[in-house]
Amino acid sequence: MQKVLSSRKGGHDVDFRAAVFGACFPPPRGYNRPALYLVGVWEFPRDDLYRTMTMKIGYMSGSLSPEMTVALELAAAVGADGVQVTYRDDQAALLRQSDHGPWLAQQAKDRGLEVCGIVLSTLCSQLPIIDPVDSTPATRVDNMPAIKDLFVAACDTAKSAGTNLILLPFFGKNIIEVDRELNRAIDGIGQLVDIAESAGVVIGVESTINFNQCRFLLGQFADTDVVKIYQDTGNALGRKLDLPTGLRDLGRDSLAGVHLKDVKMSMSEPPDYNIRLGAGDVKFPAILNALQAIGYDDWLVLETPPGDDPLGNGKKDVAFARGLLGK
Repeated sequence: MQKVLSSRKGGHDVDFRAAVFGACFPPPRGYNRPALYLVGVWEFPRDDLYRTMTMKIGYMSGSLSPEMTVALELAAAVGADGVQVTYRDDQAALLRQSDHGPWLAQQAKDRGLEVCGIVLSTLCSQLPIIDPVDSTPATRVDNMPAIKDLFVAACDTAKSAGTNLILLPFFGKNIIEVDRELNRAIDGIGQLVDIAESAGVVIGVESTINFNQCRFLLGQFADTDVVKIYQDTGNALGRKLDLPTGLRDLGRDSLAGVHLKDVKMSMSEPPDYNIRLGAGDVKFPAILNALQAIGYDDWLVLETPPGDDPLGNGKKDVAFARGLLGK
């Protein structure tokens, strides 16, 4: 016998299918008929699972154009809801200009966009928190005074532009690969916590560390709610991490945001990130399922290669992302 029940779990609609079989012969003592027992209960998401999701679709400016104004134009043209603005070495000085935040807010508003984050990309090259592996006390350069100064300016820009997220990327010269580098990152982030708390911004930590390392990092900041992990779908698979499980384990409160990126995996070649959303091996439905399960309903920001046709490719990627949400 099979019975289908409709219920709600964690605030979300799900279907249950329970298979019940009679298989106890002879009857247990005290019973005059065979006993029925429940073999199993299987839970399935409803067919319209994603159609209840109201996440907004953003685009990283650097994935559209290195020129900020052009990137804003393209973000609007491809149909994004917002733009996450990247600040490379040559753009970091803009953060120190008092009129830059209001200018950015107005430029986005004029195009029907929201600013959904500030990315300090210069940390990956010019101002890394992480010291080189071969550095010594004599050769080590402490970038933290300059980083703290830049972070204060970024907080002012973020608030003026209408966002509370500042993303710290740990890639390039800023990559975390060994425990010493993780500890150095934790020390550097710790020097920014008071500034973030005073400004009312969230520090999003994006890296390639595994989920156990994420838990360790978050555990060092258990007394504050301004340090969170920024997940990237392509980077996670590129490191062979199970992102749906990791999202569920870490939970909603640990999550600053999500980059949507695809990657093609190969046994004989390095991961290939130069592909469109849906053309690689990332299991986007499973990730969206996990995000809904933990109650995440915030920005999904596309980080995809512009290719030879940023406008056409961007439209395809936005359409793919909206398809995941049933929009």
